[in-house]
Amino acid sequence: SSGSNAEYGEFQTFHHYFKQINLSKMALVKLVKDIGTSVRVIGGQMFNPFWWRSEGKKNLLELEKKVPGAIERVNKGEIIPEWEYITEGKLGWEYRQVLAGNQDPWCLESIHYPRSNHARPHIIYTMESYRIIGCVDCMDDLHYINYILIKSGEMGRCRDCGSCFLCLPHPEPELIWQDHH
Repeated sequence: SSGSNAEYGEFQTFHHYFKQINLSKMALVKLVKDIGTSVRVIGGQMFNPFWWRSEGKKNLLELEKKVPGAIERVNKGEIIPEWEYITEGKLGWEYRQVLAGNQDPWCLESIHYPRSNHARPHIIYTMESYRIIGCVDCMDDLHYINYILIKSGEMGRCRDCGSCFLCLPHPEPELIWQDHH
């Protein structure tokens, strides 16, 4: 009899706890289902060597679809570089650009320009409505970077050295962002 009262008291404490944090019956059912799924995944997949073996075979078959001859190469112990099998999305596009010879596909590398004036400004291309430029060539004894925010179609000037920068829209944004895969 005392055992059933203790169990009933524990149940009331449990029930009171869930009542305090305002969990509805649906949320409680979802929580129990999620815990069951986690237990099933841990028991059925994480500690199951057969599952890992079958997943490894699936991954090799997927890799073989993307890179012909990959299974033989992997069986020989060769590591296949990412750029051979990642063909989708932005990373695949970037790999294709670099392999085609474009070392700066996102137009992020800094380019060293000689000083300029308003008659011969540096042309800076952007794919946005503005570009932030850092001028580091001002003077040899300065140890900071002058950052200049220039809107597309406008000219900006460095306050220290007077170099001028003209920000223009990129001439071929569709070419840069196209992805045939």
